[in-house]
Amino acid sequence: MSSGVTIDEVYQEIKKIRETMVRREDLEALVDTIEILSNPETMEIVKRSESDIAAGRVKEVSSLEDLLNEISS
Repeated sequence: MSSGVTIDEVYQEIKKIRETMVRREDLEALVDTIEILSNPETMEIVKRSESDIAAGRVKEVSSLEDLLNEISS
């Protein structure tokens, strides 16, 4: 008698691993988030930006041309 493993058993095991596996992109995004949150200067800029948005101090930019015009103003 053989105590081998079937293809289906291998497939099911791989499927379990994939369900719990962290993708590289997700890990990189997490590292980016940690870097942003741990930088006081960046967080201050984010807070000021949120205040500007809440106060309506925003401009709509819908194209590259709009953005370039806004930068050169």
